[in-house]
Amino acid sequence: MSLNVDYNGTNVKFDKSNVINTLDVIDCYDSNVEVLGYDTAGNEYSAVGMISCDELVEIDEDSVWPVEGESFGVA
Repeated sequence: MSLNVDYNGTNVKFDKSNVINTLDVIDCYDSNVEVLGYDTAGNEYSAVGMISCDELVEIDEDSVWPVEGESFGVA
């Protein structure tokens, strides 16, 4: 399952397959994770999300941030 989040007018798609770090194990079913997401131009974003029963169920919209070094269309 993937989740879409609006970041400053840009649609960013986050997917469970892009979880890069477990931040906090809440119980045997739930964890807070760091996950990467991508917009339609291929720019990369990082956010904090929640995994529950092995599914990405939530993205903290306030934590969405462009990954350092992305050009965002600047030549």
